Amino acid sequence: MDEMSKILEDTKRLMLVRYPRFGSEIAAANISYRDDLKYHTAATDGKNIYFDPNYLASLSETERVFVIAHEIMHIKFAHALRIEDKNGVRRNPEIWNEATDAIINANLERDGFTIKEGYVNRPEALKYSAEEFYNILLEEKKSKESEDSKENKSNEQDNNPSKDMNDSEKKHIGDDHSLWEEAFKKVKQGDYNSADNNDKVENKKIPNYDESEEFSSNRKERISKAKENLNKMKNELLSGNGFSQENNLGPVGRSIEEFDWKLLLRREIKKTETIWSQRRSLAENNYAYRLEEYDIEDEADTEVMIDVSGSVDLDLVKAFLRMLKPILKCSKLRVGCFNMLYWGMTEIRSENDIDNFEIPDDARGIPAITEDWDLAVRSFSKKKEINKIVFTDGYPCPGTMPKDDLKKENVIWLVYGNKDFKPCCGTVIQISEKQLEEMHDFNSLEDDSGKFR
Repeated sequence: MDEMSKILEDTKRLMLVRYPRFGSEIAAANISYRDDLKYHTAATDGKNIYFDPNYLASLSETERVFVIAHEIMHIKFAHALRIEDKNGVRRNPEIWNEATDAIINANLERDGFTIKEGYVNRPEALKYSAEEFYNILLEEKKSKESEDSKENKSNEQDNNPSKDMNDSEKKHIGDDHSLWEEAFKKVKQGDYNSADNNDKVENKKIPNYDESEEFSSNRKERISKAKENLNKMKNELLSGNGFSQENNLGPVGRSIEEFDWKLLLRREIKKTETIWSQRRSLAENNYAYRLEEYDIEDEADTEVMIDVSGSVDLDLVKAFLRMLKPILKCSKLRVGCFNMLYWGMTEIRSENDIDNFEIPDDARGIPAITEDWDLAVRSFSKKKEINKIVFTDGYPCPGTMPKDDLKKENVIWLVYGNKDFKPCCGTVIQISEKQLEEMHDFNSLEDDSGKFR
């Protein structure tokens, strides 16, 4: 995929999240280069988006997103075709251009985009349609012309003519509307296809939009959808679909051996990811968020810290990882080792990676006298969307427990020894002796294909 295609697809993805109501126009938008634009910036003919290649290269990522979104909104609201009013009277093109830009930019800024410097910035346009704001700007122009006329008369009397530049001499900074006239002529000639289908307009009534109402409705629909998703996730969380209030693990340190540790682990991970999903939904409806905040993946990474203080053997670790991988579904898995020191992380992508997994030689050389669980918790990545799992026997010799400043860390402790293991943070899942034996035997259990079950 070339750079242009990637930029457009990334922007479409962002806009489809923010503007589901405008989905068809966003999905249909095409973009290409043109070096013959009048003002050599960006333009639309009502169907396609064009960039001067040098202008595109000069934009920052944030500016590119804004400009593409700006042009898509011109297409969505058929601004090139609405230059005539309902009585067939042509509007002043310069004022119409400014009015449409003001409406778009005010709403894009309201929805979290940053207006590029030099583009029309009229926050008060937020509550108007393009036609309404055009009339406001028209009155402003008449008022200014009246004042300028008085000033010119005064200057003539003082023999001091105005030195203001003509409009044609002023530098053009915003997007390029020079293609609109051609698009409008094609409508009049019946030779114009609409942006989202192949039906010719052919002098049909040009669509009439109230931009303020459309943007407002989009926001309401997004908020409603977000609330619906939140309620759905809460219901799933509290229903029998995987876990319920009665089956919650309870306070820190509580263990329930009668449940399969794999089932309990799956429930804990699902609960955690549900919370992250809720936060993502809320973030999507916070209209001040930044683009980077949309780079959260649907699946969280998982990191596992293995206690290698002496009580664990390599076969047990590999059996544990084979049992763990299916529980995590598509989540990326990284595994680290610790005892009184932290020995780094290894990514596990396949069964072959598990086969080749080794406890670091230097870790094996450390006397088996202690575990530093505080260090283990602090060694997880700082990214929020991570399932944090510690696999340990839980016996202190004497051991360093997590400090109180880690109380809010959402760690899942898989403990296969000490039933009284009670860290200050996270949830403890006890692995019974029987389950541990099954884990030890796991390496000898193969199906007919030779793969581990």
